[in-house]
Amino acid sequence: MLDIQPIRRRRIYEDVAERLQQLMLDGTLGEGSLLPSERDLMEQFQVGRPAIREALMSLQKAGLVSIANGERARVVRPDPTHFIHELSISARSYLAHPEGVRHFQKARLHLEMALARHAAREATPDDIARIGDALARNRRDLDDMAAFEKSDIAFHYEIVLVAHNPLFNGVHQAVVQWLSEQRSVTLQITRAKAKALAFHERIHDAIAARDPDAAETAMREHLESVAALYWDRDKA
Repeated sequence: MLDIQPIRRRRIYEDVAERLQQLMLDGTLGEGSLLPSERDLMEQFQVGRPAIREALMSLQKAGLVSIANGERARVVRPDPTHFIHELSISARSYLAHPEGVRHFQKARLHLEMALARHAAREATPDDIARIGDALARNRRDLDDMAAFEKSDIAFHYEIVLVAHNPLFNGVHQAVVQWLSEQRSVTLQITRAKAKALAFHERIHDAIAARDPDAAETAMREHLESVAALYWDRDKA
């Protein structure tokens, strides 16, 4: 027997949304364009108001249109943070299991190793100065748990920004949120903050010295240390 999947019955609004999205993809409806009114869309698609409204809501959820009260929908440029945010529910469910946490830790490890290496090769003097400023704040915050956590995140984010890629920015911000429990737990461990700061200093120095191998190694050892602290926290 052939391995053929059954045809899924589509709802009318899905067809409407797909056709509108195609008009956006082919440039007929460019960024900033106003969509026709609900009444005009009903006439053009020959469907009822509920189908049009559901279609517009699905496009809004996908980050393709913005809808303000009493105004026609407007085509907007997709924002990476928007569709990454849409993954949050699934991600948090995945993180409910230990293996899921390990997978996210590994994904973050490889992403940030690559970004540290890139920063060591490509960072401008201004980039290095910003990373240094973030490190200085992290150092000042050593005795303040909440402040240290924020400046810890800021230090890593400055390294991400060197790539000038909004997808990396969005992914990093999402992973920071998804692994927030790991960070909160590990920073409570004795000398964990001092250990993290020492790694940050190594990473910064390697980037400033234009040494990609050292930057990648320092980031790898840092994040592996964080993961080890998290899993062995009961022994710490």
